Amino acid sequence: MGQKTAANSVPPWTQRDEVLRYTCYLAALLAGGHSTQDVHEVLAPFPPTIGGDEKFWATGPFVLSDFRALGDGSWQVTTPFVFGTGAVGLGLVAGSLVGGSIAKSRARRAAHAAAVPRWVPIEQGNVYLSQYGFYMHTPSILRWPWTDLSGMSVVAPATVHFTGNSEHGPISWLLQSDWAELLFVSWALAIHPRHPQLVTGGWLPQGWIEHARFHQRAPQPAAGAGVPGIAAPETPDQRGSD
Repeated sequence: MGQKTAANSVPPWTQRDEVLRYTCYLAALLAGGHSTQDVHEVLAPFPPTIGGDEKFWATGPFVLSDFRALGDGSWQVTTPFVFGTGAVGLGLVAGSLVGGSIAKSRARRAAHAAAVPRWVPIEQGNVYLSQYGFYMHTPSILRWPWTDLSGMSVVAPATVHFTGNSEHGPISWLLQSDWAELLFVSWALAIHPRHPQLVTGGWLPQGWIEHARFHQRAPQPAAGAGVPGIAAPETPDQRGSD
């Protein structure tokens, strides 16, 4: 058997890594105030409507979740009651009582579990990002200008939590997508350039820079975006594009 080398233990370079590398490139352009006219344009089945010179930079699948309970804690179980006499009849009655008690206990536990708030998927489809905001194609078109978002943070790789104001009131949602980091840096550079994750580069997955260096695809440093930016990127495949 061959010996396991350091190279064998390093994960391969993936499409997800290319997405992060391209995100670094766009972050460098935005942070440096450079023109984005030459950024690859992604085509969509609907027009961008937030800004006059708006164009889509990236698209991919997403899942949107809301923090909510699935139930209110109430429960109800209806079990038939068996009447009988004699040994057999009494045995059936006892079995009915035991079965009813188990059913009620299960229903009670399920109701209590459903009353505990958790992240629940509410939408999915493709997310489209531009320099002015993002759109969720579900297939309805849900438009979110950066100015409608009051806060955002990367809470896990490919996952952002954001708050804002919708036409139905305040929202607090979780969005999962390979392009979540680009969504964050685009919003932060436009609205909140002193966001701690942007300043420190904490929006990138831990250890990713080292991973990119191993594969000789590390981004060049870019002031204003924490770490990130490359001079001549390869445009990643736009998964989910129409």
